[in-house]
Amino acid sequence: MIPEPTNGESQQRTDHADLRPLTQNERFWLEVIRLASWDSDPAPTLELVQQLRRIFEPTNRGAGR
Repeated sequence: MIPEPTNGESQQRTDHADLRPLTQNERFWLEVIRLASWDSDPAPTLELVQQLRRIFEPTNRGAGR
């Protein structure tokens, strides 16, 4: 279950009016990431970004690695 936004969170959302609201699917994936990172908020280092991209890379690409 996804908690409702607090006043601070809803205020942040209105400050960025150019951003689209999250879909239910996007909310699900954010929750998956939170679970996988044990609710930590790691900085997106180059190494972490590369590892994440490899997860979603098609199987026929990167075979030479």
